[in-house]
Amino acid sequence: MTGIGADPGPAYDAIVVGSGFAGSWAAKELAEAGFRTLVLEAGPVRRAGDIPDRAAPGVTAGDHDERTRARQPVQRTHFNFGPRGPHLFVDDVEHAYETPPDKPYTWIRGMQVGGRSLLWGGSALRLSTFETAAGDVDGCSLSWPIGYADLAAAYDVVEDLVDLRGTAEELAQLPDGHFRGKPPALTPAEAAFQHAYRRGNTRPIPVRFVSAERGEDGWPEFTTQATALARAERTGRVTLRSDARVTSVTVDPDDGRATGVSYVDAAVPGARHHARARVVFLCGGTIETARLMLNSHSPRHPDGLGNSSGWLGRGLMDHPLVTSSGVLDGHPPMPAHRSAGRQSGLLVPPPQPQTGDIRPFALWVSLQRGDAGPASGGIDAQGEMLPYRHNRVRLGDTRDRWGVPVPVIECGYGPHEDRLYDAMRREVERAASVAGLRLTAVADTLTSPGRNVHDLGTARMGRSPADSVVDPDNRCWDAPNVFVADGSCFPSGGWQNPTLTIMAIAVRAARFAVGLLRDKAY
Repeated sequence: MTGIGADPGPAYDAIVVGSGFAGSWAAKELAEAGFRTLVLEAGPVRRAGDIPDRAAPGVTAGDHDERTRARQPVQRTHFNFGPRGPHLFVDDVEHAYETPPDKPYTWIRGMQVGGRSLLWGGSALRLSTFETAAGDVDGCSLSWPIGYADLAAAYDVVEDLVDLRGTAEELAQLPDGHFRGKPPALTPAEAAFQHAYRRGNTRPIPVRFVSAERGEDGWPEFTTQATALARAERTGRVTLRSDARVTSVTVDPDDGRATGVSYVDAAVPGARHHARARVVFLCGGTIETARLMLNSHSPRHPDGLGNSSGWLGRGLMDHPLVTSSGVLDGHPPMPAHRSAGRQSGLLVPPPQPQTGDIRPFALWVSLQRGDAGPASGGIDAQGEMLPYRHNRVRLGDTRDRWGVPVPVIECGYGPHEDRLYDAMRREVERAASVAGLRLTAVADTLTSPGRNVHDLGTARMGRSPADSVVDPDNRCWDAPNVFVADGSCFPSGGWQNPTLTIMAIAVRAARFAVGLLRDKAY
């Protein structure tokens, strides 16, 4: 698509698609550097009062009315659906997707200003040199074209603004961050476990997460409205348009570079627009970014924007989990220690270096929290899914009400994940034995792909246009004024929760783009 109508539309220095973790940070960096930036968000505006407290009990998914259950069958399976409320999750009927019958995929979405920052649990972990170089070690994936040293400064930028809680531990496999405060105190059962449990050369440490405390404007610290998006809008150089669903990136027919984007006004039926810019940042989320790029086909990009390698849409990943729960027969309940999911208790990073037939995995341990007896606890293991080429997003034959083909998501586990499950379950059972946790439930399979809401891949970065979609600076090889700066650029997933890295990647990519804009390279 090369444009619509005779009016070229307003011109900006940069267009950012998406206002979540990646989009907000990209917009902040671009706007603070002096560039006029248009942020297009497909969903509506939210208010600070729309966001419940992170540890609030909320309601269970089964307590919602019949219409909610009918229109949000996928979204209501997520553990935060009840506590956060159905209004922060998409309508599955209106925003449909397709999967093969034998490969279900759970696509959890928060289509709104702030994106999934309004939904996440807050775990914020840095990658290490082990994850970025994993492919060079075992040959099971493409290695990252950048290393920890390339990301460290961007991690600093993010952590200097967010309220990150944690403790300095000097572990090579989990670099320390800039912590503003410490996590909540451990329970007696957790303190005993921390002292007694060892796994190779690693040990339990307090969890690391972004605080849920609210600022003067009422926004919780874990939302982009409290941090990057607020800073971006404060510059006066950001135009934020909600309910603006981008349908394609438009390109110059001669050189194939982006000229802007086409979008529809979701609140005004039939209202279609085009906006022009010198650079375009795609930050709508792994699956939506792949869908948008595939739909941005033209004579210069016949198979989709950035798809000359054939890897666009492929390599979709999530972080599989083994979950468990049980009873602490030897401990009383602790009413003063409330559970807040992964913001409570301990994290056990994997030992490093690690070799063998599976990628490393970590444990999250929460013990003796809550006021209901008997005392209980849970231990979850989180590992890495390999970026299989056959796990992909493609365009279906059905179109949504905005005229865009619905995504077809084909994603399943392989032999590596079968071995991973066995190893993770054994370690969960061993850790439970050390903790004195009598297990009453252990998952007999990995969580289905997508359920952990760590969708990654589909537009991976690499060192060569022959086997990747974007270069080490997140520029599309085929259209170098298009930047892909969300989770879709991950060539592999590591074991860590990816959100902090997504924000750091967006900072790094935006600062690179700022240099090019200043040099008038675009």
